[in-house]
Amino acid sequence: MTFDMDYTRMQDSLNEFSTHLKQIESNREKLIKENREIIAFCSKAIILLHSNNIPDAADLINKAHNLIRDLRKYAVSDLDRYLWPAEQEYVEACILKEIFEKKPSISNHLDLDVSLNAYLTGLLDCIGEIKRMIYDNLRKNDFDTSLSLFTIMQSFYDYIYPFSFYDNIIPGVRKKLDVGKRIIEDVRITMTEEYRRQDFLNKFHSKS
Repeated sequence: MTFDMDYTRMQDSLNEFSTHLKQIESNREKLIKENREIIAFCSKAIILLHSNNIPDAADLINKAHNLIRDLRKYAVSDLDRYLWPAEQEYVEACILKEIFEKKPSISNHLDLDVSLNAYLTGLLDCIGEIKRMIYDNLRKNDFDTSLSLFTIMQSFYDYIYPFSFYDNIIPGVRKKLDVGKRIIEDVRITMTEEYRRQDFLNKFHSKS
C-alpha cells in the first residue's frame, strides 16, 4: 500500500507558527533591550531623589513610564514577564518620590499603570532606599523624620508579608521579604541606639 499525501495544509500551519515564533522572539529581544534603558532611567532617578533633586528625577521617571507604555504592545503571549523588572524599578522610583514629597497616600498599581507582580516587588525594594533616607536624616539629627520613615518601612513589610506564601507564583518575593526583614532589624537597632543617645544627652543637659 502506498500513500500519496498532500502536506500543503500542514506546511501552511507550520509556516504560520514559525512566523509567529519569530515575531515573539523579536518582541522578547526588544523587551530585554528596552528594559535596560528603563532600569537605567529609574536608577538615576533614585540617585537624584537622594540628592533632593526631585524635578530631574521626575523627568527621568516620566521617560521611564513612556517607554514602559510603548513596550506594552510587544508583551504578547506570556512575554509580559519580561516587562516586570522594568516596572519593578519604576514602582520603586515612583513610590520613593512620593515619600520624598511627603505625599499623604501611596499610589496603587492602577495609578502607576503597572502589573501587580511588579507593584508588590517594587514596594519591597523601597525598603532599602528608605533605610538610606533614615540614616541621612539621623546624620542631620532629625530623629522625628527618621521615625516616620521607619513606620513607613515597617508598614510596607507588614502589608506585603502575607504574600510570602505565593513565592511559587511571584518569583523572589520571599527572598525580598527576608532581605527587607534584615534591613528593618538593622534600622531598628540603630534607631534604638540613637534614641538612647538623645535621651541621655537631654537628661545630661537638663542637669547642667
